[in-house]
Amino acid sequence: MRMWMVDPKCMCRKHLLGEHNEIHMFIGAIKKHKKLHGYLKNNLFEPKSLWDRHANIVQEMLNRGYNHQSELEVVDISTLPDIKIDADKSLIDLITRCNSCRDHMISLDV
Repeated sequence: MRMWMVDPKCMCRKHLLGEHNEIHMFIGAIKKHKKLHGYLKNNLFEPKSLWDRHANIVQEMLNRGYNHQSELEVVDISTLPDIKIDADKSLIDLITRCNSCRDHMISLDV
């Protein structure tokens, strides 16, 4: 699981829908009191941005004509640290790993 925190327009279908699913998985993990230290330590999870990030991803999904029907539950994140993911580093990581994301960005002239 991870949050990329890059502009959702830059993401291929697989990564866009994957991050959407993973945000819901993070909410489930928080509800079940699962430990998230590894994700936090490795800058893969930005708890304070869960709802805004979900909204941004959903907007891009709708812009692409995808169906969205999963609202994001509200959970208590007050005990989680205010971690910030380096979006520039994530973008480099994403386009290095994924030819589809790179090609998608090129097609958008981003």
